[in-house]
Amino acid sequence: MEGDDAIPVIGLHRGVPLEDQQSPERLALVKTEIDHVLGMTDAGELADYAGNPWHSPEARQLAAAMAETAWTVAAETRALRPGISLERLHASVAGLGSRTWRCSFRHATLLEHGGVEREEPLPDLE
Repeated sequence: MEGDDAIPVIGLHRGVPLEDQQSPERLALVKTEIDHVLGMTDAGELADYAGNPWHSPEARQLAAAMAETAWTVAAETRALRPGISLERLHASVAGLGSRTWRCSFRHATLLEHGGVEREEPLPDLE
């Protein structure tokens, strides 16, 4: 998401924005997850990864973008499209990157069940 609702970015890892209000230990885990996703090639696995709230929002958004890119490239080159639903993919990452939908207690959205608990809840202003 863009505009005033976007979660502030504190840096990049391999070109992927890193969200604010995370400990150095948590950011190290996020970077490891981003590296893992960058090594993935199967669109179905990427879509599954994107839909799992136990993974970091940053890595999930990356996985979704990579899965959608694979689907788009296949469509544009008239190749067999990956067996993923773009609607489901979009739904699985809906709210990620949004301050409005950011959960104060977990590294996930308010729309999801599950997710890693935050070491410290976000302030009420989030």
